[in-house]
Amino acid sequence: MMKKKFTALCLALTTFLSASAFAETVTAPYENGSAAFSREGNTRAVIMCYDENGRMCYSSLCKSEDGAFKASVAPQYKDMKKKVYFVQSKELSELEFTDAVPSATAKPEGTPEPSAKPEATAKPEATEKPEATAKPDKSYPSIYEKAVDAIYAPAFVDEVAISSDKEGNEMYAVTVFYCGSEMTVGIDSDVAITSAPKEYESMVGETADSLQKGDVVFLTANIAGDEIKDIDLIFRPTAENIATSDKNYGDNFENLFTSGGKVAKKWDFMKYGAKASNERYNYAFGIIGTYENNLLTLINKDGDIDNGIEIDVQKDTIVYSCDVDGREYETEIADSAAIFGTIPKSEFRETGKATLDSTYPYNYALVRTVDGTATDIVLFNNYNY
Repeated sequence: MMKKKFTALCLALTTFLSASAFAETVTAPYENGSAAFSREGNTRAVIMCYDENGRMCYSSLCKSEDGAFKASVAPQYKDMKKKVYFVQSKELSELEFTDAVPSATAKPEGTPEPSAKPEATAKPEATEKPEATAKPDKSYPSIYEKAVDAIYAPAFVDEVAISSDKEGNEMYAVTVFYCGSEMTVGIDSDVAITSAPKEYESMVGETADSLQKGDVVFLTANIAGDEIKDIDLIFRPTAENIATSDKNYGDNFENLFTSGGKVAKKWDFMKYGAKASNERYNYAFGIIGTYENNLLTLINKDGDIDNGIEIDVQKDTIVYSCDVDGREYETEIADSAAIFGTIPKSEFRETGKATLDSTYPYNYALVRTVDGTATDIVLFNNYNY
């Protein structure tokens, strides 16, 4: 299982989201995926990059000695709007990259030398890139065909903490996995949950502090992309094992992730035994029946594999994992290798149906598809009997 976590600073990002004024613009020579800059009295800084819609798509913590920073920023983020937050001095500045200082020109004292150019991130202007390996310059993960597919991606909650802005107003620092990365966003204390699945409809009207580790949400930002205005709760893992529970969550488990026939008031969901809608975005939830040759088959409580929902999974499909075995959920960014079912294949051989009892634990998956392909999967593994 592959981890892609990086540490985000709650205070830095929540302060950023609430700040209305910036310190002077920081310029940083950039070359070969690295930028160098300095700020006296600071040892930590957070760089944030924003796409053309104002949505933060990259965040990175960099450390320094004696105020001299060397940050790694991939070429696809170079020309985006950037900001840098200095943790010790609590300053937020615009960040501009400039061409690197020529080697014949002396650099400011304490500025680190750029590292050797990584072959995979060679600049097209300086190094001829082999035609066979040329890739489109995209600021969002490759599984998404369009930027809007990334913008509409769900966020998987890892942690919720109380914080405050510069004026001392209470905020919530919510750490989420989003578009395959970990980031922390600040949400004002008066921002409410505006939709929730039927099983958790009492959550409507609650604020971000009621979110829990393991929740799946959709966060809507303002036009500038620097303030969360709306929270939709898409899914919350149940305390009990759905497969062996007597509770009726619907034939398609729709009570767990939809309300009024829609996911987050917007998107369709897949039904067992029926063809998926022609809408670009769909959601599905179910017990993992089988996963073979990049084909994920979900089943509902009737255990019928022939009535299952089949979903195509790609190597770059974004996968998050939540181990529910124990009091404390273990969440992480994973990959498609983490997808597996626990029901023996022999259960399906004779009748195509599995007997869902307490013989073994169960794994579940919440899947978002774009044009029929899984782009985002959240796994909820090891539900015990």
